[in-house]
Amino acid sequence: MRALVTFALENEFEPWRKSRRFQRVSVLPSDRTYTARVGSVDVQVVLTGAGRFATQRAMSEAFRVKPDICIASGLAGALKPNYAVGRVLVARGTADLKRARFVLSDPELVRDAEELGAARVERFVTSDHVVATAPEKQSLAASGDAVDMESIYVLEAAAQQSIPAVAIRAISDDSSSDLPLDFDRLFDKQGAVSLPKVIGQAVAHPNRIRGLLQLAHQTERAAANLGAFLDRYLENITEGPYENAKADAIAV
Repeated sequence: MRALVTFALENEFEPWRKSRRFQRVSVLPSDRTYTARVGSVDVQVVLTGAGRFATQRAMSEAFRVKPDICIASGLAGALKPNYAVGRVLVARGTADLKRARFVLSDPELVRDAEELGAARVERFVTSDHVVATAPEKQSLAASGDAVDMESIYVLEAAAQQSIPAVAIRAISDDSSSDLPLDFDRLFDKQGAVSLPKVIGQAVAHPNRIRGLLQLAHQTERAAANLGAFLDRYLENITEGPYENAKADAIAV
């Protein structure tokens, strides 16, 4: 059985990469693909970069070897107070900010994640920018349970290939917290975080360094929880239901 798992950024994937000793399969800077075996599953991880354009570009190449399932993974910001930092969520579906599109996760994949301890939620909201403040998170709470910048594009790409897919994410920042930096200004052209830009903002706003260190700690904890969950998930997943299955996706 083959599984494709996507993350936007290296730090979301790093704990799992180290624990499973994923091997990079390309030396090209633009191709950030890794492989490992988890249980009986051959896993391919693609780092898409953050946001719509980076994700769509990466997904256009991600299905060269067609997987049996696809997991849109990574970190997310909570939009509701009942999701604490580090909690792993599985979404019934994903929507864009305007709720013009809604793409369902595969119900069997959702059920398997819930049985292993993920909190089942109605939807992730895919934003076109970093949702950085508590007031904005609270304003989006009626639209979904958590926010990210890639899930809907991954699930749409999987649906186009008739591949069952699911969105599974861990919470890196809760609904009451503000992010310490302007993260929309930190991404490079590939959708990766630019370290010089991070340092530049931190130097310009030294009063935010403490918040940045706290976020780094939260992110590390959430990513570690996510990696451990994905290990259990893929080790326990049964191959049968997903052989030659079609993605159950609905666009509204």
